[in-house]
Amino acid sequence: MMFLRAAAIVLLVTTPATAQERETVSSAPHDGGWSFRWDEHPTVEWSDRVRAEFRARIQGDSRVSRAAVERGDGDTFDVGRRRLGVAGEIGRDIDFQVEREIEKASPWRDVFVNYHRMRSAQIQIGRFKVPFGLEETTSSGRLEFIYRSIVSDRLAPGRDDGVMLHGRVVRRTLGYEVGIFEHDGDNARPKGGSRVFGDRTIAGRLTIEPFRRSRSTLADVQLAVAFTRSSLPEGFPAVRGRSVLGVSFFDADLWVAGARRRAGAQLRWRPGPFSIASEYIRLSDDRRGQGLTGDDLPPLLAHGWYVSGTWVVAGATDSARADQPIRPVFGGGFGSIQTAVRLERLRLGSTRGSRLPSTSPRAESVLGNRETALTLGATWHLNRWIAIEGNVIHEEIGDRAVVAMPHLHIWSRLIRMRVGI
Repeated sequence: MMFLRAAAIVLLVTTPATAQERETVSSAPHDGGWSFRWDEHPTVEWSDRVRAEFRARIQGDSRVSRAAVERGDGDTFDVGRRRLGVAGEIGRDIDFQVEREIEKASPWRDVFVNYHRMRSAQIQIGRFKVPFGLEETTSSGRLEFIYRSIVSDRLAPGRDDGVMLHGRVVRRTLGYEVGIFEHDGDNARPKGGSRVFGDRTIAGRLTIEPFRRSRSTLADVQLAVAFTRSSLPEGFPAVRGRSVLGVSFFDADLWVAGARRRAGAQLRWRPGPFSIASEYIRLSDDRRGQGLTGDDLPPLLAHGWYVSGTWVVAGATDSARADQPIRPVFGGGFGSIQTAVRLERLRLGSTRGSRLPSTSPRAESVLGNRETALTLGATWHLNRWIAIEGNVIHEEIGDRAVVAMPHLHIWSRLIRMRVGI
């Protein structure tokens, strides 16, 4: 009931604005001065020299899950995200973005400037996402699921401070990103305590759209590979096994030191109303000098994958524009409806070595654990600003072949309402 009341309030507040969504609100500049318009975002311009788009996002989540029992708390409704931001351009060569969460321990999100005098060689500096991962580098407002995959959330770096060279070449069929960052991203940092994470990080990604110049359904196919490398101090690593809703299944209480390496491969294809995406990520932490006699141990490994698909059932031209319904609610239509399915698996541990697997902090062969999850989802885009999402998730924690590890099945039902301008 609390969720329904919150949804009703949001609809009432946003209805006056969305009733006019098919028309652009604008005021013409006077003598080359300031102007205002509202397309997708409220936008202010000054004489073609400065443009600023103002953005805001709020969402409310309702969760019913056995994971709440495992964690020792109850089912919840909460306002999950309140974000404000501004993005735009200064002159013709510089664009910028500033985003901030309201009431969060680490509030600053993207804070960067990008110099794009040459489209094939742009320079970006500030705080932004390390160029690694398909889902992780996709805006949360454009995801087909309520939560990112566990592989993306646990193994991809996330945001950090750095500088990056990027661009598109070979008639825009080949894209590249390479950068140096202070650390290896927010996702790898401990929420509390003294666990270690990567220091200075080098990262890169290469994407190719081999059929971009064609007019076939393959024109949208995108392939990519990516890597990161960081120095890693001695200690217990902050990258651990957690389920979608936070149930612990591998604490990684093993000593590491040396280097952290990531490797990833990704595929995306959006033929008409359908889309297919897949990704594989492998993370390796060195354990140099961590044996009982000071010898090097085999690396601690974490790796996983996901495969997902979506289908725009009605209301939008294709999967890339599912959030832009042809006939929106409050504009004479019903919006758009998109369904989605995702299968994923994450495994942590290492079976390399001549000894039996163990949970000892200095084990040569590490007794690990894994999670497999299936997500079924549907999203109703009322218009370009309002969406209601529902997901059902089944998680299986543990490997049936490993009797020593607990084996759990967790069902979760999630509903999210989000509003973004």
